[in-house]
Amino acid sequence: MRHGVPRYSVASADTARRPLKSARPARSASALDWLRGDPSFAHLSEQARTLDALTEVVRSSLPGLPVTVIAYDNGRLVVGAAHAAVAARIRQVEPSLIAALTRAGWAVSAIRFKPQWQAPAKTAARPNKPVPDAAALAHVSALSDRVAHTGLRDALKRLAARHGG
Repeated sequence: MRHGVPRYSVASADTARRPLKSARPARSASALDWLRGDPSFAHLSEQARTLDALTEVVRSSLPGLPVTVIAYDNGRLVVGAAHAAVAARIRQVEPSLIAALTRAGWAVSAIRFKPQWQAPAKTAARPNKPVPDAAALAHVSALSDRVAHTGLRDALKRLAARHGG
């Protein structure tokens, strides 16, 4: 075992054992270097670079808005927005965004905006409100008998009844 990776061997026809060559890239190689090195992934590598460059131009044209370029094909750009409100905002400035992309050298004829649903951040559960004690409930009940306004009187009686008063 070398560097935490077991070395496997296979028996050949003459029962000699030989180590298998690792398909893993060198530790210092980046993912893009690995994609460039494999001809079957050359197209994927080029597409990743294109989307990254387009995302930079779009984000610099729309500062502060959470957007990501999802696809680019035949002059059609698909931009993912964090939510529908951001997509609506970007639709308003679509002509100026196309102009900025054209100035940067990209041939974009149409932009489609795709709102992406994101789970809301979990918030801490609200603590329960303290239950009024018996003395407070007695005061609420007594107050409800003296109030002239029927809506307020009914609300005070419901409050006292809900908490056992």
